[in-house]
Amino acid sequence: MIEDDVFRIFIPLDKVAAEESREQKTLSEREQKIYNMICENLHLSVEQVMAELDISRATVFRDYAKIKEVTGAMYDKKISTWILNRKT
Repeated sequence: MIEDDVFRIFIPLDKVAAEESREQKTLSEREQKIYNMICENLHLSVEQVMAELDISRATVFRDYAKIKEVTGAMYDKKISTWILNRKT
């Protein structure tokens, strides 16, 4: 090997770990509701989500992180708008 060589390590997963990995790439029912709300209103605020789903601010941000990870949707603070990168 030479310094700066790129290589990959593959680690086989057992059935439980494989299922957990698969679950991490899908949205829960609540996360899907939030994503649908975002798709309908690109100016959706945290307060609107909190009121609609009766959840805490921390829960909204946790769900936003998962939505970003799975779908690629991101909130642009400069223009106060969601940007959708449709991975799903």
